Parts: sequence; C-alpha cells; structure tokens
Amino acid sequence: MESTSTTLGSRRKIIPICGMFFTFSFAYSIGSYSYGEYGHEAFWKKFRPDGPFKNHTHHSLCDANTSSREYQEEQIVQSLVSKWSTYMSLAQGLPLLVSSGLFCTLSDSFGRKPFVLVSLVGVFLKTFLMCLAVEYNWNVYLFILFIFVDGCCGTWVVQVAMSMAMVSDLTIEGGKSRSFLITVVGFFLSLGYALASFTTGFIIRNLGFNWSLGIATMLIIAPMILLYFVEETLQVNKRVQFECNISTYLRNLVQFYIEDDPIIQRSSKVKYILCLTAFICILFSRLGCFSVEIYYIMNTPFCFDPVLIGIFQTSKSIVSEFLILFGIKIMQYKLSDSAIALVGTITSVVSFVMIGSASSTGLLIAASVVGVFGMSAIPMIRSILSKMTPAHKQGTMYAGIAMVETICGSVGSAAGSAIYSVTVEIYRGMVFYIFSVFLVVACFLLLLLKLKSKQERNGYEILPGSTN
Repeated sequence: MESTSTTLGSRRKIIPICGMFFTFSFAYSIGSYSYGEYGHEAFWKKFRPDGPFKNHTHHSLCDANTSSREYQEEQIVQSLVSKWSTYMSLAQGLPLLVSSGLFCTLSDSFGRKPFVLVSLVGVFLKTFLMCLAVEYNWNVYLFILFIFVDGCCGTWVVQVAMSMAMVSDLTIEGGKSRSFLITVVGFFLSLGYALASFTTGFIIRNLGFNWSLGIATMLIIAPMILLYFVEETLQVNKRVQFECNISTYLRNLVQFYIEDDPIIQRSSKVKYILCLTAFICILFSRLGCFSVEIYYIMNTPFCFDPVLIGIFQTSKSIVSEFLILFGIKIMQYKLSDSAIALVGTITSVVSFVMIGSASSTGLLIAASVVGVFGMSAIPMIRSILSKMTPAHKQGTMYAGIAMVETICGSVGSAAGSAIYSVTVEIYRGMVFYIFSVFLVVACFLLLLLKLKSKQERNGYEILPGSTN
C-alpha cells in the first residue's frame, strides 16, 4: 500500500513539472501548427507565382466544384506539401533516433534536468530560425535543416520521456498513483497542445505566420525558466555509474525484451514485448493520421480554415483529455491498466473507420466523439512498462520507448504523408482505413497481455526450465 504522505509529497513535486511541460507543449505546438500551415501556403505561391492567389489564412482551402481548376490545383499542392512533410519527418527522425535513446539512457547517470534543457534549446533554435525564414521569405526547403537541428537535440520525444521518468522517480513501484500521475502529466502536455491548436489559428489570421512563429520562440523560454525551479527527481544514490561503452549501452536497451528479471516477479520479457509491440501499433497509427489530419479537414467536404481547425482540434483534445483523466481514475477501481488500454484502442478503431467514411462535418464530429478515450492506451502502456522496471533502469527503459516514438513519429508521419499523397485523388479517407488495421493488431496484443497477467495472478505461470 502507498502511504498518504508519500503520495501527497509526490504530487506536490509534480506540480511544477506539470507547469513546465504544459508551457513547453503550448509553445512547441504553436510552432508546429504554424510551419505546417505555412508550408501549404508557400507551395501554393510556388505553384502559381504569377497567378491569382487565394488567401488561405482567412478562408477554407477547398472549392466544392471538383471540376474547377482551383480544386484540381489544390490537389496537386496538397501532394507537394505531403512530400515536403515526408522530408521534414525524416530530417527530424533520423538524428532523433540516436539522440533520444542516448539522452534518456544517460539520464540514469546524470539526472533528468540536463537533457530536458538540451531538448528545449533545440526547439528554441528551430523555431527562431523558422521565424527568420518566414520573415525574409527564405526557401521553404531550408525548414528541413532547421528541424534537423531540433532532432539532434531530442525535441518533444526527450521531453515526454523525461516527464514520465520524473513521475516514476517520485512514485512507488507497482502503486496505482504511478499510473494516474503519468496520466496527469500527459494531460498537461495534451492541454498545452490543445490550447495552442485553438490560439494558433487566430494568431495566424490576425498577425501572420512570422508573428505566430515569433510568439512560439518567445514562449519556449518559459519552460527553461521553470526548469530552474524544478527539483531533480533522480536521487544520487539511485544513479548508475556512467560507462562509455556502446555494447553495454545497446545491451541495456534490449535486455528487457530478451531476458526475464529474476528479482521482479511481475516482470517478464513476454509482457515487455507485448506492451512495446502494442505501443508501436497505436503510436504509428496515431502519428501517421495526425500528420495528414490538418490537410484532410482543410479540403472538401469539410473546408476548414485555420480558425475552424483550431476550434475543432482544441475541442476534441480538451474533451478527450478530461475524459481520459477522470475516466482512468474511475476505471482503475475495477479494471487493470491493460484492460483500460484495450477499451481505449477499441474506440480508436471505430473512430478511424468513421473518420475515413465521413462525408460531412457532422459525421466528422461524431467520429471524433467516439474516439475521445482512444489515447488512454498510451499512458497505460507506459505505466505497465514502468511498473515492471526497477528504479535504476527507468531512464534506460524510457530510452527504448523514446527510440520507438522516434521511429513511429518518422515512419508514421512519412507513411501517412506518402499514403495520403497517392490516395487523395482516389479516396481521401483511405489513409484512416489503413491505419485502423494496425489498431486492430494492437487490440489483439493487449488482449494477450491481459490474459498473460491473469495467468500470473492465478499462479499458472510456467517457470523457466519446467516441462509439461
């Protein structure tokens, strides 16, 4: 049982951490939305430099007349933007694959705060350079170089991994408070994203892309200041000795998935593999669809402008995060973490199919309502993995997750953009159907995980070396 004093102490320490990651998420998301929408406008101007230009920051990006020249040209522009987004995803993801795993593992030796700062500096540089590029009308392909710098510094992946590691440092292994507090931190991260999606549209419409990126640059300084006041969560006596050995580093990353832990009874390589594979399927689908969702709702039949995009994304995110936060707390009284993750993933499958089939704004909203609990699977899987991992290996475990997030972010975004670019003229919702298949696989894996956990609780686990 967790003591009340320990739980209250952990929650007090997590309050400034939540504030720091909320401000980071808010600033990062304003920048991401801004350069994403700026890319569309830049390619439109590049495609028709001397022709009439429709101001897309004030109006929707589609024409209901599918035989019109403007509609056909918009499809070509969307295809070009999708390819540009693919290059952006790869430029960020390839260096991030190394930096995220390295920084998270090193945090077990040097603490969490230094690597939070490194990733914040990378985001600041990226956003600042993009602001200059918009102001002075630099080539839009230079954005690829700027986002490469961000990837080298760890970007949002290290931020998320460090936030979860901090919660794990402050909570008791196996306690329910860890699952809930991981969800709380995730809630503040998502809340920052949601509010940014709402405000960005108004900033772009009234001030322009240069101001929106400039504001994002200034806001990223706020979490740097808050970081100074955040207490280092990894105690010195729990840190591991630093070894500059690549083979040791790689072995530590994969040991969870190839060896059973003889000390922690609830830990097994089978459960690690099931959790990680389900996590990959869910995140790959989510990030893949997210990479094209803005372009999807900007086009016919929805025709959302930046302001409507902001209202829609904000409403969806805030409702989803509040339901996840309170829903998980209530469901924990009766359901295990794996069961909660399974419920969330099932709702995601239904939601994706409905979004892909939506022929009106009303159906799009209905599909989003169905999927509001879908993202609950992510914090639940993180919690399951954290509870199976000893305190001195939390950073290493989250390093593996960070690398997976990097791969899913890059491959998922690239795959989403690529699929959408080749299917947009055939059937625009096909990308959601394809990614829903991966969610079905995740449901099957989570069901196996639940059965495995139930088998262990009932004492029917077959010990290594035993015979039938």
